[in-house]
Order: sequence, then C-alpha cells, then structure tokens
Amino acid sequence: ARDDTCQSDTKRLLYVGRMERGKGLLEMVEALALLVERGENVRLDFVGWLEPSDPVLQDIQILASLMGVMDRVEYLGSRPLGPELFACYRASDIFLNASLASEGFPRTIWEAMANSLPVVATRVGSIATYIDGVAELVPPHDIHGLADGISRMIRDSKRRQAYIRDGRKLAQENTLEKRSQEMIEVISHYLTKADKRTC
Repeated sequence: ARDDTCQSDTKRLLYVGRMERGKGLLEMVEALALLVERGENVRLDFVGWLEPSDPVLQDIQILASLMGVMDRVEYLGSRPLGPELFACYRASDIFLNASLASEGFPRTIWEAMANSLPVVATRVGSIATYIDGVAELVPPHDIHGLADGISRMIRDSKRRQAYIRDGRKLAQENTLEKRSQEMIEVISHYLTKADKRTC
C-alpha cells in the first residue's frame, strides 16, 4: 500500500464505471481543460462499460478536441474486477466520481480507496454519508468546484495523504460481512417494533 500519490510531473485522474453522461463524464473533461488552463499538468483516463444507448464516448472526444485537451484524455476500455483493474487504480493519482444526480453508493469508490487512491467526488446520494471527511466532496454540476477539488488534492500533500490513509482504512472496514450484519440488525429492530405494535 502506498502512502502518497501525485509524485510524477503528470497527474493522472481516473474514472471507473459505466460510460454514461449522468456520471459527469463531460464535466470531468471540462474540469480537466480548466486545470490545464491554470497550468496543471493533468490527464484523464476513463475505464468502463459502454452504454449502447448513450454515445457519450464520441461526445467526450469531440469536447476534448474543442477544448484542446484531446491528447490528455484516453478511454482505456473496460477491465474485469481483479488485478487488471486494480493496476489501473494504482497507476493513477486521483479518482474522480462526478455523478450529476442521486445514486446508490458507487462500488468503485471503495475499490479506489482500497488501492490507496484519494477520491474527489460530487456530494450526491449516499456518497457524503459514507465518505464525508475521507474524500474531497464538491457540488454536482459545478465545473469550477470540481477543478478546485482536484487542485486541492494535487497541492495539499497532508490532506491527500490523510485521505489515502483514512480512505484505505474505511474501505477495509466496509466489508460485505459488516454491511450484512448492520442490515440484519436494522431488520431485527424493525421486526421487534412491528411485533410490539401488533400485540
């Protein structure tokens, strides 16, 4: 496990997940262009599964070209869960999740944290509930906010190292067994109250 990232000249940003525009993929490209404009040496890699109904990859390429960052954006295809995917996390410096609307908690955030990758994510759905304080959280639909969050992660090594350390610890604690036990306790509590009401 590594203790820090962002040690190379080029900072590698990574997104893993479904390739659909609701995940904020175009906003990530805009934030990248803004960072380059500010003098940051950054690139953005996408790993994920194409959605036949959403030609977002084509739109990413058009937008990257228009914004002059085509050479800094790359789609690496999909990777199966396991060593090949984990290698992508470990080759990167910052993990991005810029979802635009509420969703369940993305499994990829746990995977990134487990692989010692600090996270910048939008404050949507249950994301803040689980990782507030162990990731850089920014508002959705806010290009400048996303770029600022990435900048803070790049520039503040103490903050970044704390996120890596605390995120890894949180991911290790967040096992299926632990979540299942919590669910059993909630259901048991609910059933106990329901039993009392029917008496």
